[in-house]
Amino acid sequence: MVEKVQKLTELCYNDTKSNRFVALNDLTRKIRVCFNAIYLLPLDQYDVLCVPANLMYRCIVSDLMTTLFIAVIDDSQLDEVMHIMDVDFAKSLKNSLDANIEIRKETYPDESEDFDELSKNYQIKLYDDLKDCLSSEKGEEWEIKKAKPIFINGIAYTGQIRQMYDILKTLDYEVRVLASVYQYYKLFSQSEHYSLKGRIFNYNHELYEKYYNKIHGYVYLTEEYIYKKYDKSAG
Repeated sequence: MVEKVQKLTELCYNDTKSNRFVALNDLTRKIRVCFNAIYLLPLDQYDVLCVPANLMYRCIVSDLMTTLFIAVIDDSQLDEVMHIMDVDFAKSLKNSLDANIEIRKETYPDESEDFDELSKNYQIKLYDDLKDCLSSEKGEEWEIKKAKPIFINGIAYTGQIRQMYDILKTLDYEVRVLASVYQYYKLFSQSEHYSLKGRIFNYNHELYEKYYNKIHGYVYLTEEYIYKKYDKSAG
């Protein structure tokens, strides 16, 4: 599944050197990996819930929404969209690295290590890869840029998947239909949050089987849409 788009985006990238096709290729590869992982889950061993499968499908839907969004965004706004995604990643990375140092301080309070130096070292080491997302100079404490929202068809985009959905729903009919897969993202997200009612709708429930099958359908239709949209670029 999605092999056609992977091959197409590789050809398109070789022809245009566009980050659009790098992203589309990465996302479709991620979708394939998730499907492969789902097939390996021992579903018959779950008596009540199959949270791993639901969350895998949520990941697939998220990647599918992002794939569609990047595929249809205008060239004039593509770089801004990608920049917002990069800045969001840089912010999360800094928070996680800082948290690891704080945990180390709490775990080894008598450690002679210079934790401030550790923080400075990782910021210097990673600076060149992230400098487009930083307003600070190399060797200084990282200051993550504040990415300004961009407006697409009158809707602000700051990196949220719900915003992708709202924007996609303003486009042509075929895109609007494919964007409806977002509703399954919300459903599968509930598996991350425990509830007694959620126990009723386990992976054996007939509804879930239908939902899973529908995701396969959305992936196929989105692949066909993107292939049709860009097949001319591949020559």
